[in-house]
Amino acid sequence: MDTRDYVYVRLDPKEGSTPSDRTTIRTHTQAARRDGFVVHSRWAASERVGASVAASGRPKLQQLIRKLRPSDAVIVYTLDGFGRDASDILKTIRLIHEMGAEPFCASLGTKENLFNDNEFRSALEAMAVLERLTEAERKQAKAKGRGVAGGRIGRPPSLDEATQAAVRTDLDAGDTVAAVARRYNTSHQTILRIRDARKRS
Repeated sequence: MDTRDYVYVRLDPKEGSTPSDRTTIRTHTQAARRDGFVVHSRWAASERVGASVAASGRPKLQQLIRKLRPSDAVIVYTLDGFGRDASDILKTIRLIHEMGAEPFCASLGTKENLFNDNEFRSALEAMAVLERLTEAERKQAKAKGRGVAGGRIGRPPSLDEATQAAVRTDLDAGDTVAAVARRYNTSHQTILRIRDARKRS
């Protein structure tokens, strides 16, 4: 059974359908042919999908993978053709490998099967770990109501802690909310929030 070399092209969804689509597909196909792959036009799959969409959400890519036979090849021009991030790319090239086929990326300047390129795969795995740690930290910080750098999410207080303490002192002394707001050049609502926060505590 003859092997088949497929090219997969992710088209930018922002551009809409344009004559340049054919040029993009032809450019990617020609790059694969220069690397020695035999790509017939009917073996070029393309779809208009954002770079942030996971490989599992790309119907044409999944359809292509499902029909792979042993020793077939899937060539993308840039790595984002295989997924949205390092973890997703790793998952895709493993899936292609499990089908008995081979994943390649023309722009990397190597004709090495990506799954068998240990240096490349190690770098991608390290990046995937970093991405997972960053995402976990971001979610944890969000759950605590803080940003990743330790700051609060949302608008910062308009008055610092020392000024808020002074506001509470003035209110205790009998000054009106309007007078205190004018004194500290802030809004009536801000002074009310400081006053009410103390009542709740």
